[in-house]
Amino acid sequence: MLALGVDAFRINFSHGTDQEHQAALRMLRSTAARAHREVALVADLQGPKIRIGEIAGGSVVLEDGGSWQLDTSGEVGDRRRVSVSVPHLTKSARPGDPLLLGDGQVELVVSGVRGAGVDVRVEHGGRVTSHAGLFLPRARLRTPILASKDLHDLGIALAEGVDFVALSFVRAGSDVLAARRRLDRAGHPDVGLIAKIERAEALANINGILGAADGIMVARGDLGIEVPLERLALEQKSLVARANAVHKPVVVATQMLLSMVASPRPTRAEATDVANAVLDGADTVMLSEESAVGQFPVEAVSWLDRICRSTEAAIASGAVRVARPPTVSSERDAAVAEAAVRLADESGAAAIVTPTHSGRTARIVASARPRSVVLAISSQAATRRRLALTWGVEAHECPASLPLDSLRDFAQALVATRPGVRRGDSIVLTAGYPVEGRPTNLVTVLSVDRPRGSGRPATGPARARS
Repeated sequence: MLALGVDAFRINFSHGTDQEHQAALRMLRSTAARAHREVALVADLQGPKIRIGEIAGGSVVLEDGGSWQLDTSGEVGDRRRVSVSVPHLTKSARPGDPLLLGDGQVELVVSGVRGAGVDVRVEHGGRVTSHAGLFLPRARLRTPILASKDLHDLGIALAEGVDFVALSFVRAGSDVLAARRRLDRAGHPDVGLIAKIERAEALANINGILGAADGIMVARGDLGIEVPLERLALEQKSLVARANAVHKPVVVATQMLLSMVASPRPTRAEATDVANAVLDGADTVMLSEESAVGQFPVEAVSWLDRICRSTEAAIASGAVRVARPPTVSSERDAAVAEAAVRLADESGAAAIVTPTHSGRTARIVASARPRSVVLAISSQAATRRRLALTWGVEAHECPASLPLDSLRDFAQALVATRPGVRRGDSIVLTAGYPVEGRPTNLVTVLSVDRPRGSGRPATGPARARS
């Protein structure tokens, strides 16, 4: 998978044991190190997902037009009722509210609220299994973003050195800020937070979420249950554009190549879906079942890579036009980054080299979708790994402090190692002047030549990103 283009691995903490999670994270980190790859590890926490309780016999079939009751008794359910893990259930639901079970195939409507239970009418029935997910799109549930299981899993993830934590069922920016305070108190301020957008409530609060998070994930599985299915593609495009505009990485996820769980080739519709995510401006496209439990995980990665590369080649050649997102920043480093992209595009630069401490400058440059590869150089290992989720960026190690002359030499040596680069090719370099401790305020054009000093890239050439 690494050889075929994987830039990040997600561990889903909703499944598996502590020992399995620890073993997987250690194996992935050591494998990436042996491959000399800056790979991000993402811990995806279960979050406050609402589930029904146990059902006698494991499942029950609900018929259209029938009735059922939800309560919080904790008792085993049957054809008449089931227990649910919803605090203040009777205050959260109102007559007429829709409720969805599982993947949304079973649709219920609240018909009444009485005592400690909620009566529902079965609109579209089907088989319901124990512990199926329950969705209340119109409810405003006040559940903590990190439940006890999440806090336990978070401790394991942080101990194993993950680069990002994905927060499930984020409702507002306050959820992200609460998780950030938890990370700060635990001594891990460098761990990024990805807000998974899978609730209708999150769409109304997306500006606050983007302001607090380090990136977002368009989690189309649960989001496609909470919003009308006919609007899902429109919501995806809007979310991607909003993230692009504020220079935050955006992941598009769920059922990208779902048929490849059991097939060695994707469907035509799936190939089109992946390509459209790239055209929308997604930084990352993510596999789930395909690589976690599917029969063809390597083939799924290979197809994902092929589709991304083919689509991006068409964009670079001008065969397909993609609107670049408008910037929402008037800060100096944003202006310099945009100037660097214009220079690179007009000169046909072999690369844009951008020193970065936090990753911000590299993200701003990449968000303008330059035709040239963005080579981010940083002395911060955590920054280099986090940039694995940003489109078009290859991260390389560099010394902690480089005077401007040494930085020029380092950039020339780094670009000269790339396949296909020839003497005389141009390089666009961004920098802070004086370099140490300054924001990005300078952009210059170099040419590939023999470096004047001894500065050399600390790592070999990296493969082009998909």
